[in-house]
Amino acid sequence: MAGAIRPAVILIALASILFLLAGGLDAWHHAPDYASYESYAFGIVNLLVAVAIARGNERTLAFRMGLAAFFVVERPVTALAFPTPLDAVVVHFVTAVVELVILLSTLRIWHLGHSVGAAELSMLSLTAEPDAPIPVPVAPTDGAKSKKKK
Repeated sequence: MAGAIRPAVILIALASILFLLAGGLDAWHHAPDYASYESYAFGIVNLLVAVAIARGNERTLAFRMGLAAFFVVERPVTALAFPTPLDAVVVHFVTAVVELVILLSTLRIWHLGHSVGAAELSMLSLTAEPDAPIPVPVAPTDGAKSKKKK
């Protein structure tokens, strides 16, 4: 499972860098405003979520799926609705594509985690066949050993 999570965490870290880059480009081309502060905040939240997912927090994975779905729409809309320099627009769209890949990757991890969990639970189930006899190993008695020697 850790092998499946690692690429998603790396992509989330990449998205965090892209958020910080977009905020820096917005602030560089014109005075820092809400858009640059918003990008900085999203970048920091992304890093915190990536750490929580790397530690194996399932609720954070679900939260990140929601964030990815939000960012797939928010990044292009923010780039086109507000006055944004061309290089920042490109970073916004690249971030949206990375977020789409993150969404698909986290959905795959979520599905993988739940399918493996259900299979493991069914194997460990003690109530699958309640009337089936449980085989009990029987140790040979001394009488059995003495009969074999004679």
